Amino acid sequence: MKKIVLLASLALSTSLLAAPSIPLDQQISSFTVEEVSSEQLYKMGIGLEGGTTGAHGITKSGLEGGTPGGIAGGEPTKPTLGDRVENAGKVIQAARDMVALGEAIYDLVKKGKPSNVTEYAPISVVPRDPTTKEIADIFDLEGFSMPVEKNFVAKVKNGTGKEVVNFSYKVVYSYGGSYNGTGKYLTNVLIVPSAVKTTFGWDFNATMKLSGMMNHGTKADPVAGVMVTIKYQMNSWSSAFERNDTIHITGRGEVKNMNVQ
Repeated sequence: MKKIVLLASLALSTSLLAAPSIPLDQQISSFTVEEVSSEQLYKMGIGLEGGTTGAHGITKSGLEGGTPGGIAGGEPTKPTLGDRVENAGKVIQAARDMVALGEAIYDLVKKGKPSNVTEYAPISVVPRDPTTKEIADIFDLEGFSMPVEKNFVAKVKNGTGKEVVNFSYKVVYSYGGSYNGTGKYLTNVLIVPSAVKTTFGWDFNATMKLSGMMNHGTKADPVAGVMVTIKYQMNSWSSAFERNDTIHITGRGEVKNMNVQ
């Protein structure tokens, strides 16, 4: 299941551009993102030796010569229960007629270990009451869909063509909630890391943040939309690489990873 690349944002360090002085096995030759089914994601972790454990307890194969990755819930500082309750109603972006609530930015992977993102408040987009202009309580919205999952795998290869990073993650969200019979809003938008594999000598980090909010409908019947950005940072012993991927989700249930091939 593949899609055409619509947008890519790559940033190479000056050291990486000086390729003649960097060994091929420490250069990056390609970075691809592919949408996969749940079945494909599961099969990736079955019957393979070595490896890492992902966020759902599935054993993943290790890359040749590599080091084990981490178990979800690794090094990032975890918010307390009080933080989660507070952030669930925290405004992280506001427009005239709707606001985004939740956690504006959080770690997905830190030093090759997936974070336990369920410790963070997911993103919701809710309206302002047209009369009072107060932010609507998420529990006053109705008709949200069951949670939807989309699975993606990001793969990085070095200059010799060997895969040095493999990162799988899920985009989770519920859509279609209405307020007083109008609008289509979003709740429980979350990026969930599934598993990470890295080859020895490569350091991999990833963060997620809300980068935009918009109305795809009309003022009378809004359709919420959010853009979230995944920022990847990869370092070898002698080079550095950074990339930003954008994922767009709407209140109609549409999701588009702008970098998927």
